[in-house]
Amino acid sequence: MANLELFSIKKTWFKGNLHTHTTISDGKLEPAEVVKLYKKLGYDFLALTDHEIFSWWQEFNTPDFLILPGIETSGRALGPYQCHHVVGVGDSKVKPNHLERFDNQGLTGLSGAQTMVDFLTDQGYLTIYCHPVWSRQTFENVADLQGFTAIEVYNHGCHVENCTGEATYYWDGFLRQGNRIWGVATDDSHQQTEDYGGGWVAVNAPSLSAEHIVEGLLKGQFYSSNGPTIEAYGVCDGQAYVRCSEAQAIHFIAFERRGKTFVASPGQPLTQAVHTLHGDEEYVRIEVVDERGRVAWSNPIFF
Repeated sequence: MANLELFSIKKTWFKGNLHTHTTISDGKLEPAEVVKLYKKLGYDFLALTDHEIFSWWQEFNTPDFLILPGIETSGRALGPYQCHHVVGVGDSKVKPNHLERFDNQGLTGLSGAQTMVDFLTDQGYLTIYCHPVWSRQTFENVADLQGFTAIEVYNHGCHVENCTGEATYYWDGFLRQGNRIWGVATDDSHQQTEDYGGGWVAVNAPSLSAEHIVEGLLKGQFYSSNGPTIEAYGVCDGQAYVRCSEAQAIHFIAFERRGKTFVASPGQPLTQAVHTLHGDEEYVRIEVVDERGRVAWSNPIFF
């Protein structure tokens, strides 16, 4: 089992939201207002992912704030209230199709979702399968989906709306059957109630450029959070380790063996933990939980 450190001190941390909406589809704020909102919250980058509309608002780029090309595509599913949504996020190499419409007519069921993933991938986008709990999908409904980059393990908008934003069960379902995908936290903000600033990714990248941010996302060189921070994690001499902000609990989630949970003693929060691996794990990932129940999710380390 090789030693592995996932983050580099030679790179910089950049905080971003990969899923949000504007008045171009069903958001309440104009694109410029959404950008202003996230800049005020201290974000470094943002993807505006309006429904069925390709967009890349390059006029809002500044040296310290980056807009990525984005879209959210959707298709019908076979049961009542069910749907499939896929977000695409790109870099500067994607087709320059600002404000072109995506034709989702006839995209039904899992084959429709697969068509969305395949089309966006062909166009140069990384793909994120969105909010499966809100979409009323069982894992069995989506288990055969292939080729996507990541799944939303936390969607803040769905959590605020009706507590349907958490989906680590689906993530582990895909991981356990051999799909090497990442987990992302997003806002999916429509600027309704407090559905913004609650879920983000922190990318470890050389610079704030579309190429470097997307490369970091594709390689899993980031963590996701709705509160805590992960400073470092990896494997050294057969042990998985993490260093993080103050935590009430740290979970090493593995398949197989069964992983390990560490819980803080009263008045003594955890800031690191080490779990000795058995050597037959297929992957291990880490969840850091603070005293308010907020979570930071590492990406899996695959063996």
